Parts: sequence; structure tokens; C-alpha cells
Amino acid sequence: TELANAIENVQHPQEFYSQTGRSDFHYASQNPVFGLTIQKLELAHQGEDATPFLSAANLRFRRGEWTFLKGESGCGKTSLIKAINGLWPYGRGTIVFPEGVKSFYAAQEVKLQPVSLKQLVCLPGSEHDHGDAQVASALHKAGLGDFIEHMADESREGKSWDQVLSGGQKQKLVVARIVLQQPGLLFLDEATGALDPDGKVAFHQAIKDNCPDVTVISVMHEAVAPRSMTGSEFYHSIVAIADGVATKKPLVPTLPAELTTILVQPRPVPRPVED
Repeated sequence: TELANAIENVQHPQEFYSQTGRSDFHYASQNPVFGLTIQKLELAHQGEDATPFLSAANLRFRRGEWTFLKGESGCGKTSLIKAINGLWPYGRGTIVFPEGVKSFYAAQEVKLQPVSLKQLVCLPGSEHDHGDAQVASALHKAGLGDFIEHMADESREGKSWDQVLSGGQKQKLVVARIVLQQPGLLFLDEATGALDPDGKVAFHQAIKDNCPDVTVISVMHEAVAPRSMTGSEFYHSIVAIADGVATKKPLVPTLPAELTTILVQPRPVPRPVED
């Protein structure tokens, strides 16, 4: 039946994608010191004969490196981030993740569930995984210190947190999640769009100060990446997308030594297939 087919497609999305277009992505893992590697990536739209709209021959993101994706609107910046995370259905290529490293994907739109503020900060985990002091500290560092006394509340004055918090405050809540959960690989997909210029700087500074070894890959509307209040660059490199090709280059004249050291990379280990 149609319903049964729909359920099957949801349970086995890769099989569904292969029926509606080319889907030949391979995911593997490697020693975390080598960071994230992308090899021979091509992204396309639906259709078996669809022409790739974006290609990347070889991209490497080192541990602790911050990279800003730059290109015209519609060039494929968000599609690239989605493909890395297994969220883009059509195309081919190999994505090699740092083994054992926690990933965090921060999207532009933040929809809050009807749960306590503490639970919202702890998602996708449980509020029982972190103490009140840890969550309070994360809220403070994210610029939401005024809400600490309401951590246990699921609403304020009859309104859910999704209704109470503004778009900018919701994006600050995402910062609190990042600070609390300490991911090693962070994807920012226009995650600062609701913040003013000072708020964007504070967003980045909170991550820089509290997640020293995180690898950041970011998409923003701005043509120029934000800088700290002292004028120093948050980002080390740029992936420029032009004419359907993604290429990586340094943003700052002198990169930190740990980002320029030549490493001998072993063969990646394929990720186990989940049943």
C-alpha cells in the first residue's frame, strides 16, 4: 500500500534516495588528529542523470580549525554542510569523520519543545546528565543569565519557552548547549542570523573561550566573517564556492602551527552500518 511504502522509505532513506536519484555517499572514521576529510564530493538534485551543482575534490578540516563557507546565495553552502552530516540525499563522495568526536549541528531556525529551560539546554541529552550549576554557568556564558532562576520552569506566565524567547535569545540558547555539551565538531548553518553584530561577536567569543579544541564549519549571510572585539580573526580559513567548485584557502596570513603540520594520514576505517 501507499502508506506501507511511505513507512519503508522513512525507515530506509538511502534506499529511497537511490530510487529517485544518484546517492553514493560513503562515511568512514579516522584518528581524530587528522580531523574531518572530504574526498571527491559531488552534490546533485533529484534525478538519475542530474548534473552536479557542487564539487569538492579534497577538503580537510583540522582539529581546532575554524572555517567559513563563502559564496553567492544558492551556491550550495548549506547543501555542503547537510551532505557532510548525511542530510543531503543526492550525489557521491567520501566523508571521513574524526573517530569518537561528538558532532553538533546548529541550524538557523530553533524550535523549542515544551519542556523545562534546563532540559532545553541539555538537549538532545537528558537534564539528569548535568547539574544545575553546570547549566547555570552555560546560560550565563551564553548571555542568558537573567533566566537562570527559571531553569526548572516549563513556561513563564502561561507561555512556553518557544513563545517567550526571541529569535536572538533562542540562538543564544544554542550557544549554551554548545558550551555545556562540548562538541569536537561544530556545524553552524546560519546559526547567528537573528543576532545583531555585537551578538554575533559574543556568540563566537563564547564558543572560542569555552570550546578550545572544537573544529567549526560555518555558513553565514555575511560576506565577511566576524572578528573579535580586539580585531582578531575567529576563523582560520575559508571554503570559497564559485562556479560550482569548493576550494579551501587560509584566511589569516600565518596559521597556528598545529594547523599547518604535515601529517601522514592512514587509510580511514569504514563506519559500521546500523541495522
